[in-house]
Amino acid sequence: MHNSSGALADIDPVSAGFTIDRDGFVSYRDSLLFLPPKERGAFRLLLNAWPKVVSKEDFSKNVWAGRMSDESLARCITQLRRTLSNLGVVAIDAFYGQGYRLAILADKVRRLSAVPAMVHSPQKSDVAKPHAALVEACIHARQLLERRSPDAFSQAEVILKNVISKAPNYMMAKLLLAQYVAERAFFDGNIQRSQIDDALGELRSVQNAEPYLQGLQSVTGYLLDCKWHFDEARVAHKQALQMSPDDDVAYYRYGYHLIYTNAGSEAVNAFRFAAQLNPFSANIATMLVRACACANMDPAEVLAQARSAYSAHPNSPWTYVILLFTLAWVDPQPELAHAARHFVEKNRYAHALTSRGVAYILARCGDHAGALEVIEKHSSIHGIHLAALTAMGMLDEAMIKVKAAAETGFGGLPYSLNAPECAAFKQHPDYPLVHEKVFSRMPKK
Repeated sequence: MHNSSGALADIDPVSAGFTIDRDGFVSYRDSLLFLPPKERGAFRLLLNAWPKVVSKEDFSKNVWAGRMSDESLARCITQLRRTLSNLGVVAIDAFYGQGYRLAILADKVRRLSAVPAMVHSPQKSDVAKPHAALVEACIHARQLLERRSPDAFSQAEVILKNVISKAPNYMMAKLLLAQYVAERAFFDGNIQRSQIDDALGELRSVQNAEPYLQGLQSVTGYLLDCKWHFDEARVAHKQALQMSPDDDVAYYRYGYHLIYTNAGSEAVNAFRFAAQLNPFSANIATMLVRACACANMDPAEVLAQARSAYSAHPNSPWTYVILLFTLAWVDPQPELAHAARHFVEKNRYAHALTSRGVAYILARCGDHAGALEVIEKHSSIHGIHLAALTAMGMLDEAMIKVKAAAETGFGGLPYSLNAPECAAFKQHPDYPLVHEKVFSRMPKK
């Protein structure tokens, strides 16, 4: 049983600062909580039932229309706890065999009562709350970004730009659009470097309007990593973790930063903590696998981690690709190339990184013609197929592409350069020049 509060029931949710509007959205101290529909419905039940326990039957009836599984409720409560932890004034207690209860942390509420509400809310009092439909649109856009497919990226961009055109003062939409730029810069490079600078400029306006908006510092660090300003990025990531120490996404992005800066062991720790905070994220699970590889862990341990990730997320196409990728790295076999080709036939390229993963599997397992076909079909100026070219011993060809990628000044090239499957590429005589260009702005030790 998870029980974080004793009998602290002398402050009710309204007095603590929570309100529910007529559209069913929940606010804390006049600041709208950005919750997906299921989490929002569960939180409303907990607020309205306080201080009583909400049974699983009530959750199923009122939030899932009678079609709820124990896993879906556990996932929802985990995500809800993660969001509410940033507020620091409530917790959700679990009662085995009964359900869940909202706990008001009275001492923390009293401690914050002397702090002006504007510390947690937009500093501009004339900013109107966005229409419910626009909030829902942003939640949908965020879910699309998590899919990491080219089609999902494009859909999210259209949605967010539409929301901003209708609600130019809605800072969450601007934050998500900046996240879109960062995701696209890393995963497929299908943007211009100027878009990263523009997104950072927009985040400065968000900083002025809502300096405590969750994710602001983390996305800033993510964008700075994308343009290889790792020294500035480190500062932003540290601020993000200080402001939101229980934010799995902040640790996830920090883990990427650590891989970029060749700190594999620290990246493993960051992704492991992110996985503890959010065990339902396939994205975190797969990056933990890659961090273990970048940390030069024993290949058998990396493979075990890949198997664990796929076992925990069997419906995620990307965890399957990462498993095949790791198997090819550890023990290349022709059967893995066949499995990769079959995957593409069934799933196409459902993830923006699929082509680089499949190309490497084919190259590593002896199907060089197939790998070259994938590389030609999904070519990119950002050197995304470095691992495949290295596996085929085509180091001069790889260097031509890497030099072109280095000239762009942004993208996921640092990740590829630090990946263990690309280690042989570092023996190329021109590598020191590339390294100096890409890693010129490293954090001070």
